[in-house]
Amino acid sequence: MTAPSTGSLSLQFVNNTGLPDSSVFITFQNPALGSNNLTVTYGQDQAAVPFAAQGNIMSTSLSLQAIGSGGFTVTKASGVVIFVSYGAALTSTTSVPSFIGSGGSDYLTQFQPFELTRTGGSGDQGNMTNINYFTAPMQISSYNGGASGTLLESRGFTQTASAIGALLGPLSGNSSSAVITNGSGGSVIRYVGPSSYGPADANPYPSFSAYLTAINAAGQITAISNNNAFNVPPTAGVGSTNYNFTLNLGATVGSDNSIHLNGSISTTIIPYGGTATAGQTFDDCSVTISAADANALNFTIYGQAISGAVSFGSGWTALGNYMESVGLSAQGALATTQNLAIGEITTGLLGGFVNSATIPAGQTQAIGNLPSSTWWKLNPTVAFSDIQTNNAYYNQYANVIYKASGNQAYSIPYSDRLGSGPLINSVQYNGTSVDTWVVTLSPAVS
Repeated sequence: MTAPSTGSLSLQFVNNTGLPDSSVFITFQNPALGSNNLTVTYGQDQAAVPFAAQGNIMSTSLSLQAIGSGGFTVTKASGVVIFVSYGAALTSTTSVPSFIGSGGSDYLTQFQPFELTRTGGSGDQGNMTNINYFTAPMQISSYNGGASGTLLESRGFTQTASAIGALLGPLSGNSSSAVITNGSGGSVIRYVGPSSYGPADANPYPSFSAYLTAINAAGQITAISNNNAFNVPPTAGVGSTNYNFTLNLGATVGSDNSIHLNGSISTTIIPYGGTATAGQTFDDCSVTISAADANALNFTIYGQAISGAVSFGSGWTALGNYMESVGLSAQGALATTQNLAIGEITTGLLGGFVNSATIPAGQTQAIGNLPSSTWWKLNPTVAFSDIQTNNAYYNQYANVIYKASGNQAYSIPYSDRLGSGPLINSVQYNGTSVDTWVVTLSPAVS
């Protein structure tokens, strides 16, 4: 067994796009201006990846030809987004390229990102994400001992861009706001996903009204149960205390399609090296997602985010006060726990888990009657069309990405809750060092 790597990662590319190396470009987004979170070099001279000006968040695009077969040497990357563009370099320097709307920088250029964190920590990872849009499939494989060494992990698509595009287009009725083309009757540039539309936008994808009505008619009460934990101080170690907060909520849908979560949040306290004890329980930790504005409701579900449609009961105020009293406010513990509740119910809706009549392998009850924490542990992993026969009862865009990648690319913000998920390790895998990533690029949609 090899120790975790504290050195660099070789990031290499295999060009199967059908385009010459001179027409495929790599661009780095440094999301934290002024921070030292991106150290990447390339070429025989190991030149630093160039940024045209200090303060730019986007690097100057480099073609695969300019990069060379050796790829990049990644010494440090923290939350870095890496864009692959097809046919043209990205020109945006102070903002990310535009993928939705009527224009903006690089709007008519094809691009697809993946993400990488490598700071030396054993839990560092990266991923492919297609939540907001889909342009091209790719595959990321990790190795120990170089690209010809031992294959450790691989994440990627099993379907082509043309096959995926043929499924995505009809979901929005081939809406011009979702199927972005190079002019009227032109080739397809990308397919925009349903979570990309704001509450004031006309979302061309199906709403969740039929699904919510069916849940209400069934009288379904869904057990929302999951937890998160925080250390004080956050560095943990001797003298620290761990606070674990567990959701004990029941989710229902009202006659107006509003979503209601009611129940409590319990606390478990574990001093470093000590025994766990039960802490306070906070009642009336209710959450309401109002259906008064149908667009805001669907935005909250598709985007899995707290919006103006969401309100919280008084128990959350008491919980926040408690978190502040024990030194957790600086860690954003309250917002994280609120997002956990929103993420749990919305993942259940997007994935078709709520009110599903499917009895999965290893269980004796229907998925809809299982607590939410059990959904994420099902083996084999099932979701979307696996567990619902009515395609109005899940996120149909996400279902296509989920099926085309085997859940190896993010299709919704919480795809990593499902089975082994889309994350791929960048420092170590099962105790073996990761020293190389090979990213294989396939043709984009057209």
